[in-house]
Amino acid sequence: MTLALTIGLLLVLAVGAVAFFGTRRQAVAFVLVAAAAFPLPMAALGSAAPWIPSGGPLTVLGARIDVDKAIYVMIDGPGGGGEPRLYVLPYSEQAASKLQKAMDGTADGEGTVTMEMGADGTPGFAEETPPPEKPKAQNETAIIGGL
Repeated sequence: MTLALTIGLLLVLAVGAVAFFGTRRQAVAFVLVAAAAFPLPMAALGSAAPWIPSGGPLTVLGARIDVDKAIYVMIDGPGGGGEPRLYVLPYSEQAASKLQKAMDGTADGEGTVTMEMGADGTPGFAEETPPPEKPKAQNETAIIGGL
């Protein structure tokens, strides 16, 4: 990550030098574009997103709780499609315990953990279990008779 940012910074400095020795208008325009584009490599390099996801219930693929620091949550893309994204949520004892309880409930492989953001910006976690399968009919007969 550091190498990519260093190369990007060197590119900005090189083009800035070219623009500086051109006209002042080019230099100012370049500085504005470079300042606006500077955070873009962070999103492309796999860093956790500092903003809080919004929308309906989101499927949690995995999580890590760092006590008194943060809650790292890997969320599936919206609607189950798209790429998973890592988010950093502020740590709170209530959110951490809800997440841990939901993860413990799905430890056997049944169900999923979902997350929904509250109106006040606090995350809420819940366990969703799949509906039970319908029981098979008792009056089944063999297709090939007598076997």
